Amino acid sequence: MQQNDFTIAQVREFWDSVADEYNRINSQLGWTHTERFETMSKYLPRDSKNIVNVWSRTGGAISYIRTKCPDAKLTNLEVSQNLISIAQERYPQEAFKQTDLHDLPFESESQDMVVSLETLEHVPDPLHFLLEIHRILKVGGRCIISAPPAWNEPLLQLYERFFENHGEGPHRFPRVSETLRALHNCGFKLLEHRGTVLLPVGPPKLKQMAEWLQQNILRHIGTNRLGIRHFYIIEKTERRDPVWAKIHEEIIRPGLSMHSGTCVGISNGTLRMRDHDGSCIPEPTGKGDVPEICYKCSPEVNASYPEMNETVFGNAKPRSSMLGEYRRIAIAHMNDENVRRNGASGGMLTGTLLHLLETGKITGAVVLKMDPEHPWRAIPTIARTKEEILESSQSKYVVSPMNTILAELEKEKGELAYVGLPHQVFAIRKLQSIGHPSVESIRFILGPFFGNELYGSAVKSFLRKFGSSTKDVASLSYREGEWPGNMAANLKDGRKVRMPKFHANYLIPFHITKSSLLSHDLTNEFTDLSGGDAWAPVYEERGKGFSMLIVRTQQADTIIREMEESGKIWIQDISEEEAINMQSHGLDFKKRGGMLRMESRRRKGQRIIKYGLELPQTKWQRRSFEYILGCIFYTCSFSLSRWIIDQVPEWIIGPAFRKARSIWKKMTHHVKRSHLHDADT
Repeated sequence: MQQNDFTIAQVREFWDSVADEYNRINSQLGWTHTERFETMSKYLPRDSKNIVNVWSRTGGAISYIRTKCPDAKLTNLEVSQNLISIAQERYPQEAFKQTDLHDLPFESESQDMVVSLETLEHVPDPLHFLLEIHRILKVGGRCIISAPPAWNEPLLQLYERFFENHGEGPHRFPRVSETLRALHNCGFKLLEHRGTVLLPVGPPKLKQMAEWLQQNILRHIGTNRLGIRHFYIIEKTERRDPVWAKIHEEIIRPGLSMHSGTCVGISNGTLRMRDHDGSCIPEPTGKGDVPEICYKCSPEVNASYPEMNETVFGNAKPRSSMLGEYRRIAIAHMNDENVRRNGASGGMLTGTLLHLLETGKITGAVVLKMDPEHPWRAIPTIARTKEEILESSQSKYVVSPMNTILAELEKEKGELAYVGLPHQVFAIRKLQSIGHPSVESIRFILGPFFGNELYGSAVKSFLRKFGSSTKDVASLSYREGEWPGNMAANLKDGRKVRMPKFHANYLIPFHITKSSLLSHDLTNEFTDLSGGDAWAPVYEERGKGFSMLIVRTQQADTIIREMEESGKIWIQDISEEEAINMQSHGLDFKKRGGMLRMESRRRKGQRIIKYGLELPQTKWQRRSFEYILGCIFYTCSFSLSRWIIDQVPEWIIGPAFRKARSIWKKMTHHVKRSHLHDADT
C-alpha cells in the first residue's frame, strides 16, 4: 500500500480550520453521516474491555460505543487539537489523546477493539497505520474500518459543487482491492466487507430504503462494492512480531531493501541475512522479537536527506543539490604507486585509511574484504594493519551488507574509520544521532561514489563465460591491475580468467540491484570524505587512476591537508561545475533517473523511499530516455535474458558491449547533461 503525498501537519492544519463548522455541517447530512456509527455498532462486541476510537473527531461515535459497551475503557485518538477541545466539552468524562496517525500510543497486544471510521484515507502512511493496529490488538481482537472507495472521488467533487460541505482536506480514497490486499498482507482475517450508503442524498426514507435494498438483496447478487462508504470488519488471528512485520511489509515485500545489513547488525541475533548470492535480505532467526531500533534505523525508513543534512552539517539545504555539502573538491592520487595501483582508481580512500592508521588517529578501519570461505563474496571486517587495509582496497560491486558488522563494533574500544555506500552511511549517521553503542567507536566516515551494485548472480554469469562456477574460485577481484582494471578470478585448478572492466560492465543491465536504481545519491553525501574515478578524457587517457575527492567536513579537510603537506598525495582543486561535468553520466542516472524511477513507482501505487527531495528539472526528452532505459533493465532482468547472454562468448560480448555503451553515451550525452547545472539556481 503506497504512502500518501501529504503530511500529518497538513492534515492537522485542515481539520483545525474546519473544527468550528464540523458539527453544524454534518447535522445537515443526517443519516448519511450517522450511518457510519450505526453500522459500526452492529459489529461491536459487547464484551470489549479496551477500545481505541481513532480518529474520534468531535466524539460522534462515543455514544454508540457507550450504549454497546458501557464499562469499556475507551481511548479516543484525534489529530486536531481544536476537535479534541470540542469533543472534551461534549464528553468531559472521556479520555482524548492527540495522534499523528503513525505510531499508536499503546503497548503491543493491549486492546480488544479498534474503531477507525473514515480515517484510512487521511493517513500519510496507511500501511504503517494498519500494522500498528495489528500490533496493539490482542489475538482475537477486532477492528472496524470504514473508508470511501477510490471511485467515490468524482462523486465527492460533484457533491461539493451543489451542497455545503466542510471538505475532506488532504486525502486519498484507497481502492477497494488495495485495501483488501493490505489487510491480508498485514495479517488480518477479513470477517466481512460491505459497501454502504447507496444513496447519499435525498429524503431520509428514500435513502434508508435504498440501503435496505443494498444490504438485503443487491449485495447478494454481486453489488457488494457499491456504496460511497465501505466497511471492513477484520480480526487478528495470530501473533506476529510487530517490528519484523513493519520491516517485511514496508521494506522487503515492496522491493525497497537497500541491502545495508543494518537491521541484522543491531538485532541482537534475532535477524540474519539469507540468500547472499541472490536477494540478500534479512529474515528472523526465531530467537526472540526484533528490537524496534532495527526498523527505525533502517536507511529505507525516514530517509529524508534535508533532515539528515541538518543533523550532520547543520543546514537542511546542502551547498550543492548534485554533490551535497562540501568544503573542497579536487582531483588527487596517492604518490605511493603501490597504493595507487592497488586502489584501481587514485587510491585516495585506501591512502587516507593508511594515513589515519599510521598517525594513530584510528586503531582500525571497517572495510570489505573477500570472504576466505566464499571467495566470490565480500564481507565486512576491521582491518588493523597496513596489509589488511591494502587487501581490502578496490570496489566490490557485488551486494555486500556492510552493517551486519555492527554487533562486533559495539565491543570495540579503539577509534575506527568506516567505509560504506550511501545507504550504509545513512544508517550509521542515524545511529550516531541517537548515540547507539554500535557506532560509538566510529570517528571518520569515508565512502566511494555509488553507481550500482550487482546481485551475486553477476559473478556466476561471469564465471560461466569460462566454463566455471563459484565452487571453482580460489580468489576474485573486481578491478585487478592497472586502471581501470580487470574483473579477474584465480581458479582452484590454476587457471586465471579475466575480463577488462569496461567489458565486464555487460553484467550491469542483467544483474543490477533494485536498490541501485532507486538510490539518488551518487557521491555519498553524508561521509566526511568521498571519492570516485575522475571520469574525464584528460585523466582517463593517462592509463593510471585519478580520484575525484569531495571533502565535506573540517576533520576531513585537516586530514587531506596533512597528507598534502607530507607529500603523500598529488592534489589539484577543481570547481563544482567541473566536478558535475566530470560525473554528469552518474549524476544524471542517480539524481534524475533515480527520482524518475521513484516517481514511476508512486504513479503505479507502489511504495517508495521518501527522500524529501524534489525531482530536478527534467524535460520530455529525458523522461523518454528514462522510459527506454527502464524497458532495457526490465527486459534484461528476466532469467531467459540472462541465459541468452550467458551463451555469448566473452570475446564477443565484452567488446560488443563496450562499443554499444560508447555509442549510447554519445547519443544521450546532451540529454543527460542538459540542465544539471541549473538545479541550484
